[in-house]
Amino acid sequence: MDKCWFKNYESGVPKTLDIPDITLNRFLDDAARLAPEQTALAYFGKHISYLHLQNLVDRFALGLLSVGVKKGDRIVLALPNIPQFVIAYWAVLKLGAICVLVNPLLTPRELLHQVQTSGADIAIVLDRQLNKVDEIFSKSRLKHIIAAGLESYMPFFMNVAFQIKKQFVSEQKETCKKLPVLLFRELLNEYKELEFETISPKDPAVLIFTGGVTGTPKAAVLTHQNLVANALQARYWITDFQVSKEVIVGALPLIHSYGMTACHHLAIQTQSVLLLYPRYNVKRILDDIIKYKVGIFPGVPTMYSAMIDELKRRDLKSLPVRVCISGGAPLPLKIQQEFEDLTGAKLIEGYGLTEASPITHCNPVYGKRKEKSIGIPWPNTDARIVDVESGKVLPVGEIGELEVKGPQVMLEYWQSPEETSHVKMDEGWLKTGDLASIDPDGFFCIADRKKDIIFYGGESIYPAEIEMVLNDHPQVKEAAVVGVEDDYYGQVVKAFLILKDAEMPDKLELETYCRERLAKSKVPRSFEFVERFPRNFLGKVMKRQLKENSF
Repeated sequence: MDKCWFKNYESGVPKTLDIPDITLNRFLDDAARLAPEQTALAYFGKHISYLHLQNLVDRFALGLLSVGVKKGDRIVLALPNIPQFVIAYWAVLKLGAICVLVNPLLTPRELLHQVQTSGADIAIVLDRQLNKVDEIFSKSRLKHIIAAGLESYMPFFMNVAFQIKKQFVSEQKETCKKLPVLLFRELLNEYKELEFETISPKDPAVLIFTGGVTGTPKAAVLTHQNLVANALQARYWITDFQVSKEVIVGALPLIHSYGMTACHHLAIQTQSVLLLYPRYNVKRILDDIIKYKVGIFPGVPTMYSAMIDELKRRDLKSLPVRVCISGGAPLPLKIQQEFEDLTGAKLIEGYGLTEASPITHCNPVYGKRKEKSIGIPWPNTDARIVDVESGKVLPVGEIGELEVKGPQVMLEYWQSPEETSHVKMDEGWLKTGDLASIDPDGFFCIADRKKDIIFYGGESIYPAEIEMVLNDHPQVKEAAVVGVEDDYYGQVVKAFLILKDAEMPDKLELETYCRERLAKSKVPRSFEFVERFPRNFLGKVMKRQLKENSF
């Protein structure tokens, strides 16, 4: 069974890649040198070339230097998919600093945890969200806030319309006066030649927070080497990839590890056009797929489901897009088949985890694939199934924990050696926390999640975090959170509650309580009150029985 998946590699996919000993910065340097006039970013019809992008990056790097950023510093990027995110990202890397990728939709409580854990000195946020930063500023070590606007790189008339709509309300103006806020454009200093510190491929490049195998939030440390490897693996998996000619949909959040590699890094490394969308607007994206003749569309199942509905409304029979790679959540067979029938594109399922930069497996694009399978390991990637208790490698067909190994596997969890030791072994194997099996052809299938992660539209939601919030409610004795099936999002959150007394809390009040403390996606869609929870002999709540009410 040693690497039996190789027999299902498509012609043109190398079994082993020669991963160059370079930093991630080389991708942008090469793109600006090889394709200076090629469009790098397209944003609401406004285009930025690779040469212009590099110029903006260099200028912003000088601006960051002027406020004291140095090698090893952590810089929070809490932005949607806008040009300033891309500019700031590569500028931070140029200085040898570390990008801390943070979801801009987090609540102040969640944001504070990530800022404190990373030890960040600077946060780059949307100007519309300065009030959120104001709530946490005094509790963190943040010294500067850099504010960016959605409209800044839009075409002229859209820019004006957005500014009129925003009109920077008085409360935000007061926040600006209290906080040490710099506007993004103020840091775009006039370019000058400057020597930067030497950066090693083994240096940390990115911190991304994840619940990981144990479910407790921590930051995966991804090095330049990890990220270079995964971008190259992605590029060579698509056998008909046309370097400097592709257009890639950038609708996945670039702060997420999947969007980071499959959209952002892949586009820059191959001198492709990256279409940026601050939010998923299916009508606009479909228009752009046709206008730009998009070839690559990475996404999550909910994106493809929404696209199917839009295609039916417009009665479109085909699209120029060739390759769609689905990740983040299991891909329903119905969506896969219907999307392919409507578009003529290939929609294939892959698999990964933040700790692996994130992609490790994928079904072949044009070759053999299997229903309900995450596919086969990528070049330079090894995988095995082991017994959960003994760690013994299991044979074909048996279910155990999936472990992976490869150049994309993270360095460690940030300042968490004990947590790191739970998932990463000396030989380089990474425990994924997922239960899976392998078949004789080398295809892997996920059987279940080792932990009770909820997959909401491609986003991983960790029940323990929501349970902590609910357990703090004065009327709640104990909470248990599970994911329940949803036709659109895949899963949504449901909370089971044991109350302290017989008085029932108002469900609307419970929902409001959660909304004030949790991101929208984590707020339970329903609450159910029970007298007891089913438990095993160790006292642990058996959530499957809870969901099925079989106790």
